[in-house]
Amino acid sequence: MVAQNGSPLNAARNRAGILVEKLDLTPPVDVKALLFERAQVEYHDWSHQCDAVTALSLDPPRVFVRSGLPALRERFTLAHEWAHIELAWHVGSIGCQVNGVSIEEEYSIDRVTGSQEREANEFASRVLAPDRWLSQLVKGVTYFERSSMLALLDTLSKAEMSASAGLIALARHLLPGHAFFVDDVFAISQGTSWPGTPPLNDSTVEQYLRNAVSVEEFFHQGRKVLWALMIPQSVLPEFVHCVEADDRTPHKVLTACCTRIFGADLAISKALSINGVVGGVTRDLQLSWNVEAIAAVVHDRIQSRSDLREVLRDPEFAIYLHRKASAIVAKRSKS
Repeated sequence: MVAQNGSPLNAARNRAGILVEKLDLTPPVDVKALLFERAQVEYHDWSHQCDAVTALSLDPPRVFVRSGLPALRERFTLAHEWAHIELAWHVGSIGCQVNGVSIEEEYSIDRVTGSQEREANEFASRVLAPDRWLSQLVKGVTYFERSSMLALLDTLSKAEMSASAGLIALARHLLPGHAFFVDDVFAISQGTSWPGTPPLNDSTVEQYLRNAVSVEEFFHQGRKVLWALMIPQSVLPEFVHCVEADDRTPHKVLTACCTRIFGADLAISKALSINGVVGGVTRDLQLSWNVEAIAAVVHDRIQSRSDLREVLRDPEFAIYLHRKASAIVAKRSKS
């Protein structure tokens, strides 16, 4: 049996979400009890590098778990094995080496090799740290300072996941611009520039952090975490927040900016390109977008575009950013 709606990876995410709702799961999730309801579970000592083996052809399925795993790793392993049972297209006997979740896997294209393992990781991550729970933790937060991020990580620890796995789950719900590092593993919010291919060496991390707006150091789940903010929280001058004398639409303000910077012949095409940038960075409706975040991310994207960045010189472009962002936030608040 294969997943019918979309990719198997999306089907794994959806199945996790269905179970979270059905069972009303809230951290810390008793994943051991959930697995024991669906399978015969045995703990064994063995020397080979395998955290668990699940025999799906048996009724009920049998799960063999290596004894002595660290507590957080064991929780993720049990959730991972539960995934193999709940994802109906997973068949046979599966041996698993669970090292948490790899951010490289999280945002890469599906690969044939190890695809079921990636699906099981996704399922485990979204069961132990449910999306509905994480989204509420960051909802309405305009700006994270050190104290608010410390409080957020303290709450995140209730999920009882490793530092890297928990931060990867959290990053799914943060606006672009957040990057977390735990040794050579990193977790980034969608739309954030990539540090490189993991595992990272110290020099690669240092080079990346030199371009950060700010860097903070924390300890989370017993591990040192570096949190880098890669995009300014706001690029809007104070005068933008005042009531403007005119009532021009965002498009009219943008067209005027593009006409002054690029000339009348290119104004329309440049304006369309800029509006495309806005739509591209805000397409994820699950994120709690606010005016300042939209403006900052769009500014960052345009700054990286050699064909568009000159428009940032126009003094009215900040007005466009503010009005466009405000319109997006207002529209989504009504939906």
